[in-house]
Amino acid sequence: MLLQIIQIFKLNVRLEWQQRQSYFAVVLYVLTTVYLTYLVFNGIMSPETWNSFFWIIFIFAAVQAAYRSFYFEADRRFLLYFGMVKPQVLVLGKILYNFIYLIFIGLISFACMLFFLGDIIADPPAFLVLLVLAAAGFSAILTFVAGISAKAGNNPALPAILSIPLIYPQVLTLSRTSIRALTGFSWELNAPLLLVLLLLALATLLLSYLLFAYLWRD
Repeated sequence: MLLQIIQIFKLNVRLEWQQRQSYFAVVLYVLTTVYLTYLVFNGIMSPETWNSFFWIIFIFAAVQAAYRSFYFEADRRFLLYFGMVKPQVLVLGKILYNFIYLIFIGLISFACMLFFLGDIIADPPAFLVLLVLAAAGFSAILTFVAGISAKAGNNPALPAILSIPLIYPQVLTLSRTSIRALTGFSWELNAPLLLVLLLLALATLLLSYLLFAYLWRD
């Protein structure tokens, strides 16, 4: 099973790289948005504003990136995969791909924010840990929502409509925790919130794993 998951991951990398303009489009979105933010605020932002804009940019970049999760599997290719791999293997391979992809997007957003708006983060390692937890939770939800969108004819509006309410609990916890990484982070005091984020990521992964099989058979 693990080998099949890795093969699905590699297949997604190859397919997306053949249409690599999607990567450049997301990177361009991040660069443009951060630069416009820099112009609006003249490069001077409070930690709260910096934190808010980072997660806004990251969330919409993640939704845009994850929308293409099942772009190559729509219509008849679902039937081809039906006879080759289990639905759980397919969704886990997609989630793994999106997890790595979202970490990449998050690191680019993080680097751009630091370059244009200054380094105001008191504890960068803590912020990066939160970024990894965010990528884990978002990848599971957005991959499943992308599967629903693919079954509905790849409607581009569905991922944004369905995903924002689903990721809201994670966004709320992330914003409250990450602001402490900018102003002064205590691992002991914030351990419960980190545990909550980890459990949310695991819960969304489990739900995607269980529910995708029913979506697959539809």
